[in-house]
Amino acid sequence: MNKKQPETTMKTKQAIKDAFWDLYTKQKIESISVKDITAKAGYNRSTFYVYFKDVYDVLEQIEEELMPGVEHLPPIDLAQNSNTDLMENMITIYEKNGKYYSVLLSENGDPYFAKKMKNVFKSMMRETLDHLVDRPDDEIDYALEFLVSATLAIVKHWYDQDKSMPIEKLMPMMYKLMDNRFVQELGITNR
Repeated sequence: MNKKQPETTMKTKQAIKDAFWDLYTKQKIESISVKDITAKAGYNRSTFYVYFKDVYDVLEQIEEELMPGVEHLPPIDLAQNSNTDLMENMITIYEKNGKYYSVLLSENGDPYFAKKMKNVFKSMMRETLDHLVDRPDDEIDYALEFLVSATLAIVKHWYDQDKSMPIEKLMPMMYKLMDNRFVQELGITNR
């Protein structure tokens, strides 16, 4: 096997993903065909099927590549009142992959991606809270759903508005919006 083959394989696969993404930013996935992707990428259908099962597999692989950034962030340390917390983690992740997240989280995007992303953040928070809070699981679950959904929506809006508000102003505003008695009792926003 020649040494260029893995590099060529990566380039080919990436070219197909890039062609798909360009189409996906302009139209719903249901209207994207393998033929559209391969024509745009400059490859034939058989090359497409070497790397992907179908159009949905391309999207799934792109989404999987985006998720590890979430899972590999440092855990939220509420006990230490660390600056590495839910909102800052979401902003960090969003900025890294914003061009993808803005599309995936839009009304024409993938609703399952939003759910997966929220579940990763909820899981991060849940691990931290389990050691700190003595509350029924359902209360914690609802509180986390609210916090993660609201935070993700604000961060997406901020990014979609070309970050028109300075981060130094956005963060305190987010903390203020999340500041309520129940959330304080959970110890989630303690600023």
